[in-house]
Amino acid sequence: MKTNHSQFSILNSQFIHAALIFALGGTFSCSKGDKQPVEKQAVVIDTVIQSTGNVKLDSLLRLAATAKQDTNLARLYAEIGDIYFGIDARKSKDYYLKTSALTEKLNWNEGRYLFVKGFTNVLITEGLLDSSLVLNRQILELAKKEKNEIQIAKILMSIGNTYNTKTDYKNAIQYYMEALPAIEKSNNKPLISQLYGVMGVVYKYIGMKDEALMYGKKSVDIWNEQPDDIRRAYALINYGSTLIKYNQLEKAENILLETQRICLLHNNKRALNSVHSYLGFIALKKFDLDKSEMYDKKVLEYDLKFDDIHAISGSYRTLANIEFLKGNFDKSERYVYEALKYAEKEDIMQEKWQLNSFLSSLSIARHDFRKYSYYDAIADSIKSIMDTETTMKNAKDFEVKYETEKKELEIQNQKNIIKKQNLQRGLLAGSVAVSVVILAMLWYMLRLRNRRNHALTERNDALAEMNATKDKFFSIISHDLKNPAIAQRDALQLLIKNAGLWNVDALTDYYQELLNSADGQVELLYNLLNWAQLQTGRMAYTPTTFTLSDLLSDTTLIRNMAKSKGITLILPQSQDALITGDRNMLSTVIRNLLTNAVKFTPAGGTVTLTAFQAPSNSLERGENSPPVEGLGEVHISVTDTGVGMSEEQIRNLFQLDSRQSRRGTADEQGSGLGLIVCKELLEKHGSELHVESEEGKGSRFCFTISAASFC
Repeated sequence: MKTNHSQFSILNSQFIHAALIFALGGTFSCSKGDKQPVEKQAVVIDTVIQSTGNVKLDSLLRLAATAKQDTNLARLYAEIGDIYFGIDARKSKDYYLKTSALTEKLNWNEGRYLFVKGFTNVLITEGLLDSSLVLNRQILELAKKEKNEIQIAKILMSIGNTYNTKTDYKNAIQYYMEALPAIEKSNNKPLISQLYGVMGVVYKYIGMKDEALMYGKKSVDIWNEQPDDIRRAYALINYGSTLIKYNQLEKAENILLETQRICLLHNNKRALNSVHSYLGFIALKKFDLDKSEMYDKKVLEYDLKFDDIHAISGSYRTLANIEFLKGNFDKSERYVYEALKYAEKEDIMQEKWQLNSFLSSLSIARHDFRKYSYYDAIADSIKSIMDTETTMKNAKDFEVKYETEKKELEIQNQKNIIKKQNLQRGLLAGSVAVSVVILAMLWYMLRLRNRRNHALTERNDALAEMNATKDKFFSIISHDLKNPAIAQRDALQLLIKNAGLWNVDALTDYYQELLNSADGQVELLYNLLNWAQLQTGRMAYTPTTFTLSDLLSDTTLIRNMAKSKGITLILPQSQDALITGDRNMLSTVIRNLLTNAVKFTPAGGTVTLTAFQAPSNSLERGENSPPVEGLGEVHISVTDTGVGMSEEQIRNLFQLDSRQSRRGTADEQGSGLGLIVCKELLEKHGSELHVESEEGKGSRFCFTISAASFC
């Protein structure tokens, strides 16, 4: 259908690039345009079609080279642009612009929708988010005027994608939910899958686990009968990222390897790059550093080929983190300098801040405190500039919000007038609503009865589990508390009997042994209480945001232990990584790990605590969804030069029934329960405790925690 709309101005094809990219101040033309019959006009396109490696794309390009300039060709251009979007963003943009130019000559509204759908995704990938919103809102007015429900829903979804990229998840989910009824009603499976996928991503970022996994799975299931469809790959990427978020790493890896197969089949390099990024991230979480490096080098190769400055800097930073973990500090530093070169090229403040912070942490690891001070000062100055810019942006946003709310209030007043006029019709609707409520109450009562029966079954299962836990608990008490207590009693009896016979030095040594034994029992009591609370569900997980330095504020006891044994204890000098988690639980974990390391390290040894951020460079991509940058994680490790462990000891380390109590290098008492407590506390955070050890060469305990930011 061709219509004339006077509110739309003409976008001349000669300046369409400038009008769309720089200002987007113009709007869509719906005038009749050139009166010459368009089917007789020549098509300007390359006559020689070089193979792209994609069979479908090559076929469409050959078809377009000889097609008439009609609506079919405009649709063909848009389809070619969609395929190129996953291969070559520049060519994708060119074909979307061809769609627009031909559409304006044809005065074809359907072509305008096709153009905006594709071109806004290009704008999002180029970081022109406000331009994407302007373009979408212009076409939304056309869709509303035509009362085209499915186009309205598609545009609302595209606006949601833009807010998703802005990390404004509240607005994103609002637009997605507004689009959902019409899209589900349309029975358009690709579109439904795409919407489910991006909804799953947003729910993941706002912490709604059940909804995130549900929508991600629903998005994938739509393609069960078409396992090789490239659109299934996009759904799998989104679902895989959600599984990673909730630490289901094996399942996520299998899904992403299947996605890799589909991407290679279609030669879709953009989607394949996302897959490699996620696989590298999974390998890093598993501390498989060689595999992580392999995937991240592939990501860097892609970023360099397409000259994506932001992505290149992030990829070099990720490789620097991997080399840091390997202990290759020189190579890590070279990667950071490469990343800085690209960050400086476009003056990316956030990236420069993170990289200088990384260099300061690297300097601490090298014990080069002069460089640490130098890079730390640079990071602080960049942070000050960023804080100032943030304050100014917030002030501007507040001003815009005020004006928006003022206009919304005026609109609401108009709506109230209309509402009064529709009161009688509302009464009729009210009677229908009452009937619905009555039916809902009956349904709810039936569901409540079923829940009660289910709750009784769960309660019986919980009681059985608590009885098993109780048996384990009393077994530990009888072995690890009873035996040392009896030994202390016998020692005190011996002391009383021989007090007059022993000299002062002998008595002092004996008292010291009793004190060491008592310290071991106090440590065991704390771990028993923590473990009992975990098993009975009485230890509440209360996440907050705090700095790593808060966790290290009370290390006096551990420092004294290390000093008394002649052990060098190395802690981060200045660490402002913002961590999201339960502060008391994580304090217990770090205290136990440090105590354990000191206990099993001989005099003259070293115990080192390191922490650094490994930001996520992963990109969330649906078929038309925008990239979304993850928050990253803080990697924390405790390394000692102590006695180490055998493979059998490592296997039994977290087995309650198989744990072995060992004495420390100064004959300190141990129960083996502290590490079990650490493991279960970290599981509350969705993390895992990894162990690397070799007899006679020391041990290393590592885990990761979600980071809010890194200073």
